[in-house]
Amino acid sequence: MSIKKTSLSLFLMLSAKIFCQQFSLKYCIEKAQQNNTVIKLAEQSLETRQKLMAAGKNNGLPKLDLLAGYNYIGEPLRINLQQIKDGVAEGSANQAVYSANTVYQQITGNPLSQQVQDVIYQTSKDIIGAVYPNYNPEITKQSYFLAGVVVRQPIYLGGKLKSSRKLSEEQVKSGEANLESSKDLTAYNIALQYIQVMYLNSMIDKQKNSLESLQKNEAYAGNLLKAEIIPPYQKNWADIAKMQGETNLKNLTMEKENALYILKDMMGIPLDEPVEITEKLNESAEIPVFSSESANTDVKLLQSKKAEAETGLDITKSLSRPNVFAIGNVQFFRKDLPVITPPWLVGIEMQWTLFDPERRSKNLASQSLVKEADLLIEQKQKSVNLATKIAENKLISLKEQSETFNASRKQAYTTTEMIRKRMENSLSSIKDVNDALQLQYETEKLYYTSLLAYQTALATYFYITGNPENITNYIP
Repeated sequence: MSIKKTSLSLFLMLSAKIFCQQFSLKYCIEKAQQNNTVIKLAEQSLETRQKLMAAGKNNGLPKLDLLAGYNYIGEPLRINLQQIKDGVAEGSANQAVYSANTVYQQITGNPLSQQVQDVIYQTSKDIIGAVYPNYNPEITKQSYFLAGVVVRQPIYLGGKLKSSRKLSEEQVKSGEANLESSKDLTAYNIALQYIQVMYLNSMIDKQKNSLESLQKNEAYAGNLLKAEIIPPYQKNWADIAKMQGETNLKNLTMEKENALYILKDMMGIPLDEPVEITEKLNESAEIPVFSSESANTDVKLLQSKKAEAETGLDITKSLSRPNVFAIGNVQFFRKDLPVITPPWLVGIEMQWTLFDPERRSKNLASQSLVKEADLLIEQKQKSVNLATKIAENKLISLKEQSETFNASRKQAYTTTEMIRKRMENSLSSIKDVNDALQLQYETEKLYYTSLLAYQTALATYFYITGNPENITNYIP
């Protein structure tokens, strides 16, 4: 039985370690960069841009289209013979007179008399008028089907193809910068939340120590009350102080649970997955080596946007240049067409927009967009430089502040211990000890709050300078 119990205990301990994982800050950042929705969205956007760039590489290849269609016209096409009837009769009669007069003159040497010519003219005109159709004949069916293949090969597009490919490349670079920016921002947010959990761990640990002292103080007050050395209200003070300590501990524990929920949500893992972080705030505030170089990803993103704007300006300028294409056309079905076209043709065509009232406005707008990007980069760079200097000064200030609060809390320990000894010698009351313990806890809170502010400022400094993962060198 003892072996079974021991095995069960070991199994439960191993299960607890397996299912309640201890997460380091570095692991949390890596997990978030795999699962965070913002990063996944940026990755998907980059993939889309990469596919568009791959498609753009083929825009210089010929385009092959199959053109086919069925057409039905309201009525068949006709030749309007009635419109030219008088002209045909007149011309034919004159031609008959001319021919007869020429033949007669060659035989006799004399022209026909005018009377004979008039008779020939009128007779010819009457004959043609009698046999001439009195309707307009059809030359096509009302419906017909046609099909063919058209090939169109760009030869010269005024730089549009090159600019289009370059724009696709710049958009991919923007996607990469956006992904890097999303990863940096996620790492920064994870670090801030992890630091918050560390702060709560430290405060829970100190609150437990404080509660333990309050419980001892309550037990000591109970003994004094039984010995009728102190009045009941002093025992009540001890009870109330202990209850406040228990409430504070519960509140801190609940805050940590909520902080872990937020951290798990950032990491993209289920909220019900067991996660435990036991790390506490590092009590040694180490100032990093400040660097004048900055690799802020927001600045990089704006720079890539500027490159896009410059390429867009090139594309706008290329619209004023002509387009030249080689074309080819092969017809499969032609027999039912109103006019029989050749079975195939090849040629070169040029398209050149000679007048476009919007062109100048588009050029000016593209130039303005480039200038706007320059201003945004300049503004962002100044903002980063300012934030970097402020963060550096904050780190120095908060380090000094934490050292001051550390000395203060150590003095509070000494004061509490002195008051406790005085109470044991009946020179101070239970309430004096409770007040000292409360003051000690408040100095602890001030100290760890200053450490929280320092660690937050340190994470902010690394984020601003474009290296948010460097915080893992200072936090386990």
